[in-house]
Amino acid sequence: MRRIISLVVVMLLSCLSPLIIQTSISEPLERNTIYVNDDNIAGPWDGTIDNPYRFIQDAIDNATASLIISVANGTYYEHLMIPSNLNDLTINYWSDAADEIDQGGPMLIGNGTGTGISIFADSVKITQLKITNYGQEGRDAGIYVEIDVEGVEISGNVIAESYHGIWIKRDVPNETFHIIEANTIENVSQRGISIVLCDRNTIRGNTIRNCTWGVYLHDCYKNTVSSNVFLNNTEGLVIDIGIENSVEENTFDGNNYGFGTVGTRSSTIRHNNFLDNKKGDAYFITFNVWNADVWSGNYWGRLVFPLMKPIGGSFIIAKIDLPWVKFDFFPALSPN
Repeated sequence: MRRIISLVVVMLLSCLSPLIIQTSISEPLERNTIYVNDDNIAGPWDGTIDNPYRFIQDAIDNATASLIISVANGTYYEHLMIPSNLNDLTINYWSDAADEIDQGGPMLIGNGTGTGISIFADSVKITQLKITNYGQEGRDAGIYVEIDVEGVEISGNVIAESYHGIWIKRDVPNETFHIIEANTIENVSQRGISIVLCDRNTIRGNTIRNCTWGVYLHDCYKNTVSSNVFLNNTEGLVIDIGIENSVEENTFDGNNYGFGTVGTRSSTIRHNNFLDNKKGDAYFITFNVWNADVWSGNYWGRLVFPLMKPIGGSFIIAKIDLPWVKFDFFPALSPN
């Protein structure tokens, strides 16, 4: 009799275990995502799939760390602030929202004022948003990252028609490990991406066009700028003071000036393409002819001597500006 009872218990547990496993897997997944849809005008609003918040900031205000905020197609006239307690927060596109009225993804619009998204937490990820028409002065930008924040990822967004595109600045240098990848940044009146006193960041695979400065780095060490397209900017990329930065496999096309360095040392500039930049492909101002940057294998869009390509610039010593030259060794004879 005891064996029969034990057998029945085992069979019941076997039948119930898939349900228990299913519940334990699915419930945390649902709780880890908050939904936003501007079509939900009348409410209720609790952030679930059936009752999404109408505004993104409401979702942020009701979020905890490590959550995902998924935003449906629509137009959101907001200035978002992500506080310091929301580490590992993700804001992304809710592409499969039911009964959608709008098309084309979520658009964050600033009406010419302030900043689109201000980030005060570590390891925040912003992806698949359209951020436009922010700012008139100072640090106003599509996305602003606070000085003590690390590990932010900004990827797959369109940032346009703003004062700055992405603004990241510290008061003292530190390794910040930000990733800015696969964004389109265009029609920005000042800096498409501005990073100051931040080390070991990655700027990769972006298209940056029609800005005054496409990317501006100041006093930044060991950053990687790779596989970006700089198109029709006043200056494509400027590195103003920096050591051991890597600039590789970028394309500079149709800018007034493609790439400029001021006071950089021990950086690597290789396998880039310089095409039809109106006033100059590249320039440099150096204060130190030792520990020089290494230029190699870049394509200059025209026939060059196969062993080296001269790059004109200035050597400043004791406040005297002297003409100087660097060389790109073994320049490419076809685009990289």
